[in-house]
Amino acid sequence: MLLKMRFLTIMLISALSFSCSFNHPKRGGDSALLRHDFLIDSEKNIPFRQTIVNDYCQLLDTLDQGDLASLDFAGAHLCNYATDTLIRDSLFAVYQDYMRRMASNYPENNERVGFLLEHSPTPEALAPLRSALASRGILLNKSEDNYNLEPQSLFLLQNFGPVLSSAYREFLTLEVKEEQEHISGDEMKVLPVDSLISRILIWEKFNTQYPGFVSLRKAYDKYALYLGIYLAGIDHSRVFDSGTNLLNDSSRASFESFIVQNPETGSAALVKGYLDLLKSSGYRYSDKVDSFLMEKVFGAETIRESKP
Repeated sequence: MLLKMRFLTIMLISALSFSCSFNHPKRGGDSALLRHDFLIDSEKNIPFRQTIVNDYCQLLDTLDQGDLASLDFAGAHLCNYATDTLIRDSLFAVYQDYMRRMASNYPENNERVGFLLEHSPTPEALAPLRSALASRGILLNKSEDNYNLEPQSLFLLQNFGPVLSSAYREFLTLEVKEEQEHISGDEMKVLPVDSLISRILIWEKFNTQYPGFVSLRKAYDKYALYLGIYLAGIDHSRVFDSGTNLLNDSSRASFESFIVQNPETGSAALVKGYLDLLKSSGYRYSDKVDSFLMEKVFGAETIRESKP
């Protein structure tokens, strides 16, 4: 039961190009891109925006995911849209997903690269590939015997940030910080409680400040990840005793402190509701814990409740 809950928490982690400098209009101190940084299109423009996004998606579907030049083309095409910020944000969200998919599948889609990585390449043999990937903002890392490709938010911020909204720039800035602190994957298990709480509050603030953000679901998934780990724990960082299924004293004290120290936040209301639920069962884990997490933490309902 508890193991299933923890596994579910991890599985719900949000499934999280060439430089724009050569094809988009240059920005001056009073450029149109700066003046329209906070522009939100009216309802009459929504069909137009959706048409552009759909066209861009169809364009990406035609590109070869085994050829890094596809990222160059996709990035340049995105930057050529000198329209309102919301359209550029929407296109960038599509591009970011495409970049992550391509990074994940590139060795499978490029037979030569796949063969190279499978045969214990030397650092010298990998150098050209590393360079080609890095120039598109992708790092090649090795974990045990496997290579993995990871898009870098810093590259995206530096190369696309100037044409994105302030909301998207802040989103990327937060991602950069987490990447620099190596807060991902198995390293979640050693994330201190204070760091978890900090990230919960940071992402709640972001979601509240930018309720119209085009990638709000991604931003909320990050918030839900940290809140879910804080409330339910993961392996090596348990909040319930493995033998008795009782909430441990340190977690209970942390929850009570969180409520007192952050009274105006939506997170405090969620933690209080969670603590009240546990109190009703003698602070013992039950299936109601899973239901609470699914409805209040990972559910779309919570996104609506977190808006001002």
